[in-house]
Amino acid sequence: MQETGSLRVRVFTSRAQIPVEGAVVILSKPIEARRRELLSILRTDSSGVARTVTLNTPNQDLSQDPGNLDPFAVYTIAVEHPDYYLALFDGVQVFSGIETVQDVSLTPLPQPQMPGDGSAAPIVVTPQQL
Repeated sequence: MQETGSLRVRVFTSRAQIPVEGAVVILSKPIEARRRELLSILRTDSSGVARTVTLNTPNQDLSQDPGNLDPFAVYTIAVEHPDYYLALFDGVQVFSGIETVQDVSLTPLPQPQMPGDGSAAPIVVTPQQL
């Protein structure tokens, strides 16, 4: 009989763990070499948390005998937001009857420098003689 576990993704930035609202969380699972099955696309709320997803897992009794299949299912999480670098988590383990919480720390992209903000002066390209 197929069993289930659940997965919740929490997205934040900086060591202060400031929540990132509006991050896109893409959940998939490997099905063949270099291929994945798309399972869910979620968006984080104002607390930086995506909706909890229920996922299929192997029977937890598999963990009782050595040499059996792994007692967990393996999933991939990609998290993207226009202001941050992409975060990719491969091999996320989800066990039967357990809520797995995956924390994702996003790194901000560098901000463009604007003239007059104390940064480097713009380079002026002079017209070419025709």
